[in-house]
Amino acid sequence: MMYAIRGARATIDDPEAVLTTAREWAAHHGGEVLLADARAVFGRDHLESAVRHALRAKEAGRMAARSLPLEALRYLSGSRQVSDAIRLAGIRPGTSEIAILAFGDLPIEAWCRTLGWSIDDSVLEPGGKSLKPLSIGDMEASTVPEDRRYDLALERVALLDVRT
Repeated sequence: MMYAIRGARATIDDPEAVLTTAREWAAHHGGEVLLADARAVFGRDHLESAVRHALRAKEAGRMAARSLPLEALRYLSGSRQVSDAIRLAGIRPGTSEIAILAFGDLPIEAWCRTLGWSIDDSVLEPGGKSLKPLSIGDMEASTVPEDRRYDLALERVALLDVRT
């Protein structure tokens, strides 16, 4: 399945309205979309790993979520429960850095322009972010060399299959 990953800057005031608009827009274009808080994204590899795991779960018929975007959010956050994934990595009022994951051939840039959002893939980069949104504490982070700490996010994605 084709997918695209982008980052954007905007201010989310009403997450439910934005998510509804995003779902309707994606369905109109024959796809699905995930909007996540980019503060919980630790690089493009982190998002791509979450996507690959979600696609494998769908192909194997073992998705825990009702949709591919929510399954990807589960993996992104390393959470077994969809509600926990939404709490840890979902958009909320005040979110200003957004990770966009589009399943299908969706015109993300055009959609962002209509919303007044600016495309900025730098929001996906791990530098300067806390691992706490993924429930990775300082003690656990200290077990890994400083320049490899964001690999713990990839480990969370992979371990979700083991823990479920």
